[in-house]
Amino acid sequence: MADLHLEPDVRAPWEAFQTFLQTCAGAPALFVLGDLFEFWIGRGQLREPDYVPLLDALRACARGGTALHFLHGNRDFLLGAEFAARVEGAVHPHGVVAARADGTRVLLLHGDELATRDHSYQRLRRVLRAPLVAGTARRLPFGLAAALARGLRRRSRAAVARKSEAYVELQPEAARRALAAVGADELVCGHAHRYRHEVLDAGRTWTVLDAFGGPRDLLLEVSGQGLVSASSRAALHPGARPLSSGAPMIIALDGPAGVGKSSVARALARALDFFFLDTGAMYRAVTLVVLERGLAPGDAEGCAEVARALRLDFDAQGRIRIDGRAGEPAIRGSDVTAHVSEVSAHAGVREAIVAEQRALAERSKGVVAEGRDTTTVVFPRATFKFYLDASPAERARRRARQEHALERVGEIQVDLERRDRHDSSRVHSPLRAAEDALRIETDGLELEAVVARILAHVRARA
Repeated sequence: MADLHLEPDVRAPWEAFQTFLQTCAGAPALFVLGDLFEFWIGRGQLREPDYVPLLDALRACARGGTALHFLHGNRDFLLGAEFAARVEGAVHPHGVVAARADGTRVLLLHGDELATRDHSYQRLRRVLRAPLVAGTARRLPFGLAAALARGLRRRSRAAVARKSEAYVELQPEAARRALAAVGADELVCGHAHRYRHEVLDAGRTWTVLDAFGGPRDLLLEVSGQGLVSASSRAALHPGARPLSSGAPMIIALDGPAGVGKSSVARALARALDFFFLDTGAMYRAVTLVVLERGLAPGDAEGCAEVARALRLDFDAQGRIRIDGRAGEPAIRGSDVTAHVSEVSAHAGVREAIVAEQRALAERSKGVVAEGRDTTTVVFPRATFKFYLDASPAERARRRARQEHALERVGEIQVDLERRDRHDSSRVHSPLRAAEDALRIETDGLELEAVVARILAHVRARA
């Protein structure tokens, strides 16, 4: 398995993995292909009370006869001899080659080394793994090291949000070179959080595991006859959240202002018991704080600094909280509405908020997200994509009814058309329909009809 990203603050995956370990009894070996932990910062973590139960569960698994093998991931590359001794397993910093009974050689890697087009990441990877840097990190006090690790994770998410999919993709040529270097027949790795299986050449195969708990098969069983994909979901206790860093299902909705995306998304989330990610509320929250601090909405760097510093989350009712305080109804005020398009157009703001949106999705069992670039930028690999549209006149009527201001319908239509022009022509993340999104024209359709159409599509293909 690969990419569990465990941390004690996120209890459901943490507990579900311990439940999973109990099902491993009798398995001769278990390989974790990197990123068992969200971060690992050295021997001090071994003594942290929150980690002790999991470490004990791993050791019990080993003492039950299952050999434990751990590869270095990009988040837990400081796993070392102390960890191996504590759980009575083995750590393989550079991957491992396993031989089956039929002589087939299987190369196991984490996979981040195959993202060869991502030059900035590869440089950082070399620096962090340098003996001097790694040794210094292991000696830092736990609190300081943890703070540094979390800071690196935030910056990493922001950096990834700026990169295209092609830039960070694992490369087949790198996979071929890795196989040739060790004379292996099959390569299995993780890191990408997206299942992939292909024949490279001369019958050699490459399998990328989805993150543990992800939407595709996530546990790979190695037998004498070959690699057999199997799901470990049955091993999770009922109602457990997914263990992957990506949600099992992401439903993304895009469309222009006033088309009813938020209402549809909320209803979908209720019907599916998913988390409703109100992306627009996050940009409104940034705009609110920008105005509260007296900053100019056109100040790109000032707005970006606000976006990077804010702690945004949602309460149980799906309402946004800004640094711990309620964001409603202030984020819906007329001043915020007048300036949110300008603030959200800044590249630095969008990079910071997209990173937060993806992080929120990582912690959810399922997500319904709506916005103006949700299907194209935020979640380009969403399980389902929909683009909702309606005529400007219809959208103005809906907004006027929502605001109890039917006398202002003409003024509202002018404002919506202005926002359409602004959102569609902005340089960063413009409003457009993703090529693979299902387009739904909502003129004349009530909310319930739109929701029913989307639910029918999702349930027929899920």
